[in-house]
This record gives sequence, C-alpha cells and structure tokens, in this order.
Amino acid sequence: MHLYENITIFNPGLSDEEVNATVEKTIKTITGDGGEVLKTDHWGRRKMAYELNKHDKGYYVLILFRAPGQTLGKIEAAYKVNEQIIKYMTIKLGKKHAEGALKALEDAAKAEAAPAPEAAPAPEAAEKPAEAAPETETAPETETAAPAAEAAAEKPAEG
Repeated sequence: MHLYENITIFNPGLSDEEVNATVEKTIKTITGDGGEVLKTDHWGRRKMAYELNKHDKGYYVLILFRAPGQTLGKIEAAYKVNEQIIKYMTIKLGKKHAEGALKALEDAAKAEAAPAPEAAPAPEAAEKPAEAAPETETAPETETAAPAAEAAAEKPAEG
C-alpha cells in the first residue's frame, strides 16, 4: 500500500454536515478497500487564488491515507459525479515526503498527548530592546568594501 494525500475543494455554500457526509463516504471507500486514514483536516472556507466554476471561495479538506492503488479509481469516480466538488487532487507521496508526513503525524500526536507547560516569566534582559548601531556607520564600510574587492580581483596575480 502507498501513502496518498488528497485535497478536495467543495462548494462554499454547503453546510458543514454536507461536507462531512461526503468526507465520510470517502473514508468508507478507503477503509472498505483495506486502507487506513491517517489524518483528516478540515481547513474550512478560504478564498481561492482564481475563480473556478464561478466560485471564488471553497471549503478545503485534506485527507492523508494509506491504501491500495485501485482505491484511487473509486474515489475519483465518486468525486467526478459529485456536483458539490469544485476540484480535487490526489498525490502519491514519495518515500522522502511520506517519511516527513508520518513524522509530522507522530509529532502532532505527541504534542496532543503531552500537557502544555506553563509559560515561564520572561527575563528582564528580554524586555529591554537591544540598542541598534546607527545605519550611517555601516553604510560607508559596505560601499568602500565593494570597490576594494573589485580592485583586488582586477590585479593580476604576481608570482
């Protein structure tokens, strides 16, 4: 089985229940073929970079899953007949990206399981802003350094 990432953009006029119902159908298709859903992330309604099917906004959902190859055909067939889906994209993650995605999932699970530590008070030194050197002092150095470097590059090597 391979690791896949699916991003689907739904019609922004749909209710959350309608979006969840379609996502649940996708999850049932994946698990019905022996796959497993690793992560489902609802990004919510967002403005799109350009207009698609007369929509300038969409409801985004990310699904990270592991499944056999034939499952993709079933998911895409269901997406093609669903008029509420504006656009979708499924990517097979390569070995390098799959390891990174799985590590990120493990880190997120550890972060949720561990209680949040209390914030320590900031030291007094952090409260004082560091005094910055005036820019007029550094500007002439950079201007004179460039011509000196050019002059050194133009000299023929003596040997």
